[in-house]
Amino acid sequence: MILDKLVASSKARVKSAKEKLPAAELMKKLEKTELKEPQFKNGLVSLDDVSVIAEIKKASPSKGLIRPDFDHMQIAEEYSECNIQAMSVLTEPEYFKGDIKFVSDIKGKFSVPVLRKDFTVDEYQIYEAKLYGADAILLIMAALTDTEYKKFHAVANDLKLDVLVETHNEEEVKRAIEYGAIIGVNNRNLQTFEEDITTCERLLPFIPDGKVKVAESAIRSHDDFEYLRSLKFDAALIGEAFMRERDIKNAVDTLRYGN
Repeated sequence: MILDKLVASSKARVKSAKEKLPAAELMKKLEKTELKEPQFKNGLVSLDDVSVIAEIKKASPSKGLIRPDFDHMQIAEEYSECNIQAMSVLTEPEYFKGDIKFVSDIKGKFSVPVLRKDFTVDEYQIYEAKLYGADAILLIMAALTDTEYKKFHAVANDLKLDVLVETHNEEEVKRAIEYGAIIGVNNRNLQTFEEDITTCERLLPFIPDGKVKVAESAIRSHDDFEYLRSLKFDAALIGEAFMRERDIKNAVDTLRYGN
């Protein structure tokens, strides 16, 4: 299964990172870092419409190379001119060709809130995210036990990081809402990588009022965006639809407002 491979790869990566920079040394670096209040959640609720979380992604396990002429700073520059509410930055290196340094590069130049998009399997990654300037992290319920979820969410809160909690079915939503303030519904099955945009509609009734609701994946057209508007989702996380277009600003505007 793809998710199992991603989790195994992430665990191996964390082990290697700890050998290069032990957790104790990482913590010392963080002690010298100003723990600013996160702006990710605030960004998503700042708009009286479906907010856009625009993703920076070079490749994926199911689609391979998505953007051959990938330049994360150029993409961030174009996004920053599109009135988006947040950026999602892939940092998983093996399957998505990401890098944690992308986060610090982007945060060093742009004020838009940044989600570190990765497969969180160890609290070490949460400390990393804070050190590199992220506003939020991703926790995927399909990859975590309840104990891990509770622990990782608490660590993020302590570090003043917002958390996007990703779900794929009713059971995961019910687990997620115990701690999560931002609930994502991924329309992509992480075992098969098949997409079904109606997943977010099916799971919406299980997300209580007061939670920030985010639709993820399978959002490729203005009609898709209008569908999310009709469901009153707070935000949409969109990557491939933008990454495949040469003119990113036009792609964002077209998806959001139509031709």
